[in-house]
Amino acid sequence: MRARFLHFADCHLGYYQYGNRERYNDFSRALQAVCRAAVEHAVDFVLLAGDLFQKRSIDALTLHHAVRGLEILRDAEIPCIAVEGNHELAYYRDAIGWMRFLAEEELLILLNPIFTQGKAVLPPYQRRPPGAFVEPVPGLRVYGMRYLGASTPQALEAVVEALAEEDRQGVAYTVFMTHAGVEGVLPGQRGGLTHRQLAALRPFVDYLALGHIHKPFQHDHWIFNPGSLETCSMEEVAWEDRGYYLVEVDTDRPREPGIPAHQVTLHRPPRRPFLRLRFSVDHVAGPEDLVRQVREYVFRQAEERGYRPAAEETQETHRSRRPVVELRLSGVLPFDRLSLDLEPLQDALQEAFDPLLAQVKNAAQPAEYAVRGDRGLGRAALERAVLEDLLARDARFQRDTAHWTQVLLNLKRLALDKEIAPEAILAELEAAAASSTGPGS
Repeated sequence: MRARFLHFADCHLGYYQYGNRERYNDFSRALQAVCRAAVEHAVDFVLLAGDLFQKRSIDALTLHHAVRGLEILRDAEIPCIAVEGNHELAYYRDAIGWMRFLAEEELLILLNPIFTQGKAVLPPYQRRPPGAFVEPVPGLRVYGMRYLGASTPQALEAVVEALAEEDRQGVAYTVFMTHAGVEGVLPGQRGGLTHRQLAALRPFVDYLALGHIHKPFQHDHWIFNPGSLETCSMEEVAWEDRGYYLVEVDTDRPREPGIPAHQVTLHRPPRRPFLRLRFSVDHVAGPEDLVRQVREYVFRQAEERGYRPAAEETQETHRSRRPVVELRLSGVLPFDRLSLDLEPLQDALQEAFDPLLAQVKNAAQPAEYAVRGDRGLGRAALERAVLEDLLARDARFQRDTAHWTQVLLNLKRLALDKEIAPEAILAELEAAAASSTGPGS
């Protein structure tokens, strides 16, 4: 028996990421690209392991985008076999959800076991749900189970018991598909299935098709999770190789014991570029120096990454290449946090990358100013000492600390004098700045 299939998950259609319409459209483009790839690879069927939609309550346009993508498969007579993910489960008060609607329209084959009194029943799919398995190719059987949250381990045990009693005569290759996480893939993530729990499926399953975790991974040549099609958060930027698996099955090929009957290749579909830039503020001399250094850095990054628009580039190509850029500031600010203006940094990103979206995230820490508690100092001396300490920690005033300390004390005295006009205080500050030799002037 030979077969070829495509496995993908986590499309998240309808996601208005950052409230941006173009990002909304990107998720629809990703689905259409994968469906076209299935046609180009002439696959026998497609596996959709959950989260076609971003949320269970969708609008008409999102449904239209889903139909347009799935019609590419239907027109090519390629079955799309699916399970429901956590994002799209129907509300308890609804008779059916949108995945069930697509199945009723024969755009999907939606699989799920029937659970009664703690037991799993695995009926075949017969054009209408419910059904637990389908045989898209003679000799190849696909089982499916939707997202079940905290009850997944118990449901999986029931399914394993049911699989042990199944008539497998004539079945040369078995796929089990579900939408569930696996422990240990993402640091700090809890609630996923353990490898020990999944191992119970191993005697009955040749290919375990997963969705839910957006990071791609595979284990022991039988557990496969392709990751998200589009970038759903900036944290996913590091996971470049994700998209869909193309699987070639040949049960007739001679092979060594323990060698699977499939060959699996991970493909990366077209995806909006996401860039995460990091800049340390530890060595800047002040706000103006920070802007200068950041501009140099982001323009250098844009040039190195090829984001300066080429003369021969079409408008459509340039539009699809426009990245989402995040600049994250780190380190310790050597000046007062209130003097940090993020707008010039945002402007630098716009000029350098011509991005679809640009964000500046300030993760820099302000210098911690400890107030001296010298008991031997009087009030005036303690006040002067505190001001000197504060100014010494700001790069703009370090070379002229004594001068600016006296300026602040004078300004305080003038401000407390109710007979002094504000113009006189401003004139005092201007004169002080003119006589300073430090960068703060």
